[in-house]
Amino acid sequence: MSTRTSTSERPPEEIMSRPANAGRAVRGRVTRPVHALLVAFAAILIGSLPLAEPSAAGTEGAWAQDRGFSLGLQFQTNVIGAEDPSEEVDLNDIWLDETGGGCTLYLGYTFVPSFCLRLTLGSARHETTRDAVEAFYNTVALEAHWRFLPQERARPYVYGALGGAVFNLDTERYDSETSGGMAGLGIGLLYNVTHRLVIDFNTRLDLINWDAVNVTYQLPGGGEVGIKDPIDDEGSAWRFQLGLAWEF
Repeated sequence: MSTRTSTSERPPEEIMSRPANAGRAVRGRVTRPVHALLVAFAAILIGSLPLAEPSAAGTEGAWAQDRGFSLGLQFQTNVIGAEDPSEEVDLNDIWLDETGGGCTLYLGYTFVPSFCLRLTLGSARHETTRDAVEAFYNTVALEAHWRFLPQERARPYVYGALGGAVFNLDTERYDSETSGGMAGLGIGLLYNVTHRLVIDFNTRLDLINWDAVNVTYQLPGGGEVGIKDPIDDEGSAWRFQLGLAWEF
């Protein structure tokens, strides 16, 4: 059975009095995959530095983009930290699947063959135990990429990200939005199909500081009321992305 996490479908006043409950759906755990990412990050960085040739991008046969823009679309698998359901399950709880799918759109600019900045927008949908309830993990981030082996069609890279994350939970009675700052660390691989069309695969770990919960409650007689409350909670999300980019 897949691991799921829960959030209660109770009036927002009760949720806001216990902010940890509102953040439970996005609370993460740093587990073994994080260590694997850090090991891979160090291995690629140490192994590639002696081979990196930024000045060779202008030479004949180099595949790396010398300077210019790139536009990419990637399909992503997103994994958030989750809790196993206890034996005493509250029937009012909404159980959330820890694995979701979505897309990432980015616009990048290459300054030199070894360095690129990207502005990324990502969204992943996570299934719940109720058809009328939708959950989304959304991010916006500025990424800094360090790339290696400009002469080769297959080029590894490492990158860091800074931005924000929002977890949306839309139910019949209320809409909940948990938001906070995010820092990410990732590794990836570029492969040139042509000199302009590139296959891009990467994985990124997001470390999140959730700092606010906004709940909009639908009133029985029509209308709505909003409640906002600060929180201080930590979470993580792990994403795998594969897509295409066009360099111009």
